Amino acid sequence: MITITKKAAEEISLSTHNPETQGLIIRFAADQTDEGFQYLMGFDERHDGDIHLESNGVEYLLAYEQKVLLEGMVVDFDQIEAGQDYSFVFMNPNDPEYTPPEQDHAPTKP
Repeated sequence: MITITKKAAEEISLSTHNPETQGLIIRFAADQTDEGFQYLMGFDERHDGDIHLESNGVEYLLAYEQKVLLEGMVVDFDQIEAGQDYSFVFMNPNDPEYTPPEQDHAPTKP
């Protein structure tokens, strides 16, 4: 479903040590806009109808209706360009604006 790279898994795991996130699971979502997809992630409780999976030791959630938008996505934690801050990167072949980077773990567009 969604692949969370080791670097992203480590960063998410660090966030689980925050007392405010205890007992919560990371949730991924996307909004489809005219400019492409806008990605959302945050800690949440599990709800009826959620898809509950695991990647690289990190449990995650997504709403069932998000499956078509997020299936095959890779979440990484890296620099977009050298010298920039590290951030979460969403590589999603379902996004019409997606161009695969030259990396081994990046999904290809269908």
